[in-house]
Amino acid sequence: MKSFTSLIIAVFLLGHTSSVFGSNERYASSGSGRKPSANRTANITVVPVGPTQSEIDSAKIRAASAPAVERLLAGTNSRVVAFEVVENEVTAAKRFKVYFYDYTNDRTIVAEGDLIGREGIRAYESTLIPGVSDSEINAAKKLIAIDPLFGPRLQSGALDVFEAMPPITILNGERLINIGLSDRSTGESLIVGASFKNSKLVRYANNAPPMSRATPESCGIPSANQGSSGSGLSGQYLLTVTQNGTTLWEMTVVRPSASSGNVSERSGIEVRNVRYKGKSVLKRGHAPILNVKDQNDVCGPYRDWQYSEGYFQIPTTGVTFPNGQGGGIAVLPTGTSASTVVETRNDTGNFQGVAIYQQDIGNGNEVVLVTEMNAGWYRYIMEWRFGNDGTIRPRYGFGSISNSCVCSQRTHHVYWRLDFDIVQPTNRVMRLERGRRFLSPITIESLLFKNYALNRGVLIQNSNGDEAYQLIPGTNDGAVAAVDGTVFDPFGAGDFWIMRFSGTSDAPAEIDDQNLFGTTSAQLSPWLNGESLVNQDVVIWYAAHQVRIDDASLTQWKENIIAGEHVVGPDIRPIRW
Repeated sequence: MKSFTSLIIAVFLLGHTSSVFGSNERYASSGSGRKPSANRTANITVVPVGPTQSEIDSAKIRAASAPAVERLLAGTNSRVVAFEVVENEVTAAKRFKVYFYDYTNDRTIVAEGDLIGREGIRAYESTLIPGVSDSEINAAKKLIAIDPLFGPRLQSGALDVFEAMPPITILNGERLINIGLSDRSTGESLIVGASFKNSKLVRYANNAPPMSRATPESCGIPSANQGSSGSGLSGQYLLTVTQNGTTLWEMTVVRPSASSGNVSERSGIEVRNVRYKGKSVLKRGHAPILNVKDQNDVCGPYRDWQYSEGYFQIPTTGVTFPNGQGGGIAVLPTGTSASTVVETRNDTGNFQGVAIYQQDIGNGNEVVLVTEMNAGWYRYIMEWRFGNDGTIRPRYGFGSISNSCVCSQRTHHVYWRLDFDIVQPTNRVMRLERGRRFLSPITIESLLFKNYALNRGVLIQNSNGDEAYQLIPGTNDGAVAAVDGTVFDPFGAGDFWIMRFSGTSDAPAEIDDQNLFGTTSAQLSPWLNGESLVNQDVVIWYAAHQVRIDDASLTQWKENIIAGEHVVGPDIRPIRW
């Protein structure tokens, strides 16, 4: 076996100087993308796992009728606003949490139980303020429809309704659901708060809640007003990719609505137990933190959520739906792909969930997982791309629908959490930099900043072997500090957080930051407490920071590739696999 030092020198000399690292290209998803050549075409198998939607619906009904819940919610105006599967990854036992919001008393009630129904339901009050649910958006629209001022204009088609930011405002202790109204003829808009406690609409000063605005000026593309999914739908799948008799990739794919993280935010498409050619790479990969800050705080800043799946376009024929057409996952036929708002500048679609397809990328084939998510007027595109050479390319793209808050410069920040298990849970981690012959071990939990001049990245290696993966920033991923370490974007907080895994395999801790309601910047540094990283389970948080000037153009095309300013993400490449 080659020594660890010899391996990392070889990695540096053979791979780290290559210009292909850190590409921010996202291949076009127009439905007519490059068809994989015959010798590269893989077989994709998707099998639903986890609870079905009927099991989830039954759990909600059982929770609502449980004596413990009825005692807490008796005589109140309340509804279910979120559902969460709590999975023990060791025993595979599955439990659940149902989140009720009590509008009468302005409080959250959580009911817990087991999915198979052998135990009674436990219920308790929580300090958590839940995110907005699809049922609340629909209920807010009904209040608008019966409002004496807005109802007739809505019925006549003079008004459009849109999901607003921030999604929730706490006013005098009451949790209001914000909803936007736009005049079709003049473009003027306003945002109102839906009070379910008093069954009425609340008007804000200046026609918008704090941290937002509503003016005749607007930017972005027209809204399709198709709505978005709620939190806690059925959506876990076992994905296997084989090619010429060889199993390339195995993993569990979790749709955004069912992903982990703070139940008010979630974490987009989540991949778990990722294996390449039979060896473990990632225990979990997801993006639990997403936020945006406007220049001079014209609007926001906002902490966005990643469970509201929006509509995007997939082919109308030849698609396989492993969990039924409404089941949240679609496997597209060879030679086709999905298209999102980033490519088309069109907010209309025919599918919600995760689309899977494969695509030639010039020097190989990639299996692509893609979704589109809505957070108020923002549109977020999330991809995971898995190459037949073992490369993993997580990607994030940004767009927005027409409103007053996206006309000014702003920066979007996305934070991936990557729980590496290279072959086994115990790994080592090194800092990669161009020009260094001997690379530096990272022995304790650390915060690193990007340095594009040195192509700074990190390498994670099996403690007992040569296998390794390197994480290299994308060229468009931005930075929060200058080369000398001077921080110029404190809101962005950092670029790399290298941590020791906390918790247990069936109950991971530090899976999100210490966010409280009203805190929008990433709060990850409190997790850094000097723990050793030598032969430990390594978790890396990686941040990309994307500056938007305006929404005049969402796409840049180059040889059927979407490149540049609206797509971010690192490259994660295997070494000696």
